Amino acid sequence: MYTLLIADDEALEREGLELMIRHMLPDTFKFLHAENGRRAIQLAEEARPDFIFMDIKMPGIQGLEAVREILAKYPATRIVMITAHDYFTYAKESLALGVRDYLLKPAKREEVLEVLKTLIAETEEARRERDERLEMQEKLSQLLPLAENELSLMLMLECVQEIEVEQLAHLLNLQWPKGYAMVLSFARHAAKDWEGFQLVKKEVYEAIKQFAKPNLSCLVSPVVGHQMALFIPLPPGQPGYSQRVKSLEWGERVKNLIEERFHLTVSVGIGSIREGWDGMSRSYREAVRVCADDQDLFSVRHYDDIAQSSGQRVITLDEEKKLLDALLRQDKLEAANRFALFWERLMESEPAHLPRLRGEVIGLLLYLSRSTQAGDGAELISTLSAIEDRETLRQGAQLWLDTFIDGLKEEKERGRSHVLQRALLYIGQKYKEDISMEQSAEYVNLSPYYFSKLFKQHTGENFIDYVTRLRMEEAKRLIGEQRLSLKEICFEVGYNDPNYFSRVFKKTTGMTPTEYRQQLEKPSPC
Repeated sequence: MYTLLIADDEALEREGLELMIRHMLPDTFKFLHAENGRRAIQLAEEARPDFIFMDIKMPGIQGLEAVREILAKYPATRIVMITAHDYFTYAKESLALGVRDYLLKPAKREEVLEVLKTLIAETEEARRERDERLEMQEKLSQLLPLAENELSLMLMLECVQEIEVEQLAHLLNLQWPKGYAMVLSFARHAAKDWEGFQLVKKEVYEAIKQFAKPNLSCLVSPVVGHQMALFIPLPPGQPGYSQRVKSLEWGERVKNLIEERFHLTVSVGIGSIREGWDGMSRSYREAVRVCADDQDLFSVRHYDDIAQSSGQRVITLDEEKKLLDALLRQDKLEAANRFALFWERLMESEPAHLPRLRGEVIGLLLYLSRSTQAGDGAELISTLSAIEDRETLRQGAQLWLDTFIDGLKEEKERGRSHVLQRALLYIGQKYKEDISMEQSAEYVNLSPYYFSKLFKQHTGENFIDYVTRLRMEEAKRLIGEQRLSLKEICFEVGYNDPNYFSRVFKKTTGMTPTEYRQQLEKPSPC
């Protein structure tokens, strides 16, 4: 039921309009009456009517003044002005204020009915849109935490796909030109510590999220293995060194929160400030590499501090790219040799510190996993994080490198197989026409040279022999049916010259088409 306020200084007008509407639309409205503009404003505030029929000319506060005040407070109210012909110019002014319609006195039944039906339809549509919007907001509120988890995992697991990341960032309303990563690593050396962490893992996650998000406006990742990450935007106007100091202070605060509330040992690694989402992912790798443990002198470490104190990175960007290039070329020997050099340098820089050694290896392999789109980042972190001796770590890393190359080979073979299947399907549809290898190569978007090599490798035949075999098999089938003449069969299987067709047929089968037909027509000896 809707509430309809009728504002008119003449009681008979109000009562007559109500009676008319009750008769046309029974059980549809609750009616309110106002004898002047002041009372109309009061009732609008008290009862919040859905619709108002407002007379323009009333004593005291005029209709238009009342409309201005009501719509200023309740802009969604649907108001219809009622006017005599003498005040038609005022009716036009009311429309400019946001009034939905106007009626001329004396209002006709049909006009009143049409206006009310329009108002009801608009109200129902507005309610439907509001309900849909509320439902969408509810769904979005449930989706946002999932989107945050997905985005943070993409950054952690080196799965940065620009379009997907931008879509998730847009959904989360994130515009971060620069930022950095902070990694929290929970102790696993003592069984008691690890078991304790497993029991309160969800509570730890919620506590960090409630503490960090309001203070740092950051993304908080789910727990992966024994680690979780915060991705933190760079506040505007903060110079790099000042922000490094502040990030270390925040690292200490998070560490103290976890240790005091949950009595867990946690260490913190912080990456350098970088641009874009790809830079965030790289900052995460840096944070993983320098993440300390409970046996270290510093339990909160910043990548820039470690890089400055050691003088240089263990492996340069150029060396990373060369190792990646060896993987992409699927050269296991070169990849193994380059990793061996990297390992030797690691052993020189971190001979007695397994956690940092492990962090360097995991960081490098995450980068390679993402760049080759091979391997499972979550499984990589899980398996290598559980390793507790250097030789097993080296062997495990080498196995992952081999896995990346095997994955690339399999993907390449699948791609080739898919291309060949499309080509063979195309040839199967077109071999009765004047088809060429160049046309087929163009169809699958390969150069004729590469297509020719690929075709021979997978079918064991060159293109001409393959098409000829298809044509001859079809010719033999048609000859056996005895429906068409040999000349018609020649054209049917893609040849324009019967003599050439006959020569090809004899070369393939050892007999001419005529001889083949005669052989088929010979009566069986039985």
